[in-house]
Amino acid sequence: MHDDMRGSIPVRAGLWNLGLRIEQPDLDARYVDYLLSRMHGAGFLKQVVALAMDYVYSSRGERDAVRSPFFTPNDHVARLAATHPEFLFGASVHPYRPDALDELDRVAALGAVLVKWIPNVHGMDLADPRCRAFYRRLADHKIALLVHVGDEQAMAIAGQEFGDPRRLVAPLEEGVTVIAAHVASLGSRDGRTNFEHLVEMFPHWPNLFADTSALTLFTRWRVLRDVAEHAEIHSRLVHGSDFPLPPASSLYLGRIPFGDWWRAWLRENPFRRDFLIKQACGLPASIYSHGFEVLAPRLRSLGTGRADPRIFLRRYSPAPS
Repeated sequence: MHDDMRGSIPVRAGLWNLGLRIEQPDLDARYVDYLLSRMHGAGFLKQVVALAMDYVYSSRGERDAVRSPFFTPNDHVARLAATHPEFLFGASVHPYRPDALDELDRVAALGAVLVKWIPNVHGMDLADPRCRAFYRRLADHKIALLVHVGDEQAMAIAGQEFGDPRRLVAPLEEGVTVIAAHVASLGSRDGRTNFEHLVEMFPHWPNLFADTSALTLFTRWRVLRDVAEHAEIHSRLVHGSDFPLPPASSLYLGRIPFGDWWRAWLRENPFRRDFLIKQACGLPASIYSHGFEVLAPRLRSLGTGRADPRIFLRRYSPAPS
């Protein structure tokens, strides 16, 4: 566990939910073992994208560890992916850091398949002209950009306005493959929900996709039915879970067929429980292969031969010093 994160409440809470404690000397090994056992027991996963998390940086390019809810180094996730074929490398590079382009080139050389941002937390404005060079470099490497879109409620924020889906236009214009995390499922702008704004963007941007992460959490569960009913966007969806945050299966009692709810409730495996709830709510099975299709250009450029069509996006928290 990185020293900067030992006091992080989100990290401690996530570990507690898994039966792990931040004081355990072999925490990272235990965490990886937990992930692998649940992946293998989920019944539908072969590979997942493990995500790094960069520090918060100021507009002047100064690192701010105090305002960073957690930090997972790129090198740690790259080593994880190199050691375990079940993992693909999802990097995180804040575009305001002075060495942003150099770090992007470095993680590309290490095999990163995407870059993850949480603008509301990282304090980055996707429409900032300074980001344009970063977007062009992403496109050159065929690396996708996974972006938290919509409001953020799980961590301290720098500004909810940074989650406006319309700010995705800048990377889309530069040819970046963009994955809007959580289908912009929280918050509103200009009299319309962020989800509605995002839905309106899909016809105009063939390089825009969205993931279904966190839709079974207690903060977003009401949106899941809305996403299922918008069949016109299903071809743009990829599966995600927001692990280690657990699915709130109890909230679906009476809202999905009882047999489906009972099967989900009985599952200790959070991946399987998330899968069963989404299936019961009407999300198509195609979302479990779309991740491979979205990342295929980058995977082909890497020539690793390691990718499986069943790719699953999630958050990876602990990291060694």
